[in-house]
Amino acid sequence: MTIKPWKSRYELAKTLIDERHLQNTNVEEIESTLKKMNYFQLINGLENDLLSQKVPKRFRTETFDDFKRLYKFNKQLESAIFSLIEDFEDQLKTSLAHNFSANHCRTLNDTMQYTNKNNYYNIKNDYQYPFTRYQYKYTYENFDKFELFKPNFIDKLIRNNDFIDPKFYQDPNYVQPPGVTPYHKNNQVAVPLWVTVQTLDFGTLIKMTHYLKPADMTGILSDFNFKPSSRFAFLSALDVIKELRNKCAHGFLIERFSTPEYIKLNRNLVAKLSLDPYHKGGNSVFPSRLKLFDSLKVLGMFVDLRPLGKIFKSLIYQNNKNFSKNSYDLNSRILQDIGAPSYKALKAACVDSVSNRW
Repeated sequence: MTIKPWKSRYELAKTLIDERHLQNTNVEEIESTLKKMNYFQLINGLENDLLSQKVPKRFRTETFDDFKRLYKFNKQLESAIFSLIEDFEDQLKTSLAHNFSANHCRTLNDTMQYTNKNNYYNIKNDYQYPFTRYQYKYTYENFDKFELFKPNFIDKLIRNNDFIDPKFYQDPNYVQPPGVTPYHKNNQVAVPLWVTVQTLDFGTLIKMTHYLKPADMTGILSDFNFKPSSRFAFLSALDVIKELRNKCAHGFLIERFSTPEYIKLNRNLVAKLSLDPYHKGGNSVFPSRLKLFDSLKVLGMFVDLRPLGKIFKSLIYQNNKNFSKNSYDLNSRILQDIGAPSYKALKAACVDSVSNRW
């Protein structure tokens, strides 16, 4: 493979029409579309779904509308998945704040105990902690560097979030206990966890769940219908959702999604959901690499996937109606891309997600 030189929109359009024989389009339409849609994603990202002949790359009955339809499907699906993940993220924040506060932040003077590292579990003391050579390496080795423990955490929290007014969270009766992070401008200010948690990104939330003591984590697991013994399966599910979230947030063609190889999977999670990772794992190797279909099954443990089912159904219908078949079935190629064994299995995963609990 060679590095491709820059081409103008006109040159790209001429290549598609004259050399690759894309049907029912013109240079002006392609040029106009490429002002709004990225060529790399629109054409390079989707051409494997639509090429009749890959060497050399040639189209037969495929049209520019086919590309635009698949691109819009990916953007719509990406947006819907991201919205569902945001719903789950809100649930996780609510559960985390409620359960931790119930155990550590009940009184006025204990408001800031969520910044006291003594209330957390240093996982580096656990020599059997999983995946410490993989995705948990930094979290495992850097307990003392956790954001909530930093001396200036509350100062930055208030400075960077206009909705947190220190005057509102000031109380003359507040006496700062040892071990908590202070607000250096006024030691009578204390910001509750249920406020702070709204500012934490998904990665920080995941780190916090790793550092929770068993008694605190049990309540969170219960909120999501997980048993206390399923802590690591829960954390593994969060890893998958985080990767899915990041790809949705950065405009990735979601149809092509797969978790990276370094994100290892909890074997109990794989077995429970009948996941089919690319790397199956073995006695000394952990399973890894989930495509979109299996990743959605993981997300479906926490949110209702039926809105996604409607998007898939619409695409299948539109392709059946508008795509001129020649030597392949477009819908079959898309199902293969996302790792779904069949459309029936995909529909079942979306419908059954509401009852697919641990």
